[in-house]
Amino acid sequence: MAKKYAETLAKEYDFETKEDYYNYIVESLINGQRQQVRDLFNAMRKSDQQEFLINFLQEDDSYQTSTKKICIDERK
Repeated sequence: MAKKYAETLAKEYDFETKEDYYNYIVESLINGQRQQVRDLFNAMRKSDQQEFLINFLQEDDSYQTSTKKICIDERK
C-alpha cells in the first residue's frame, strides 16, 4: 500500500485538517482499536509520522503517550 500525506488521508476520512486525522488515531486507541491505530499510522508518509510523533503527541501519561508508544513500535 502506498503511503499518503496526512492531509490526503484526512480528506479521505472527511476531516478538515491533518490534525483531525491525528486526533482520530488517538481516539481509535481510546475506543480500544489498537490495530486501527497501527493501520492509520502506517498509512502516513514517514514525514507525517514524524510530525505526529514529535509535534502532535504530548508526553503526559495519557492516551497520547500510549498512542506514541504503539506507533514507535510500528517503526521498528
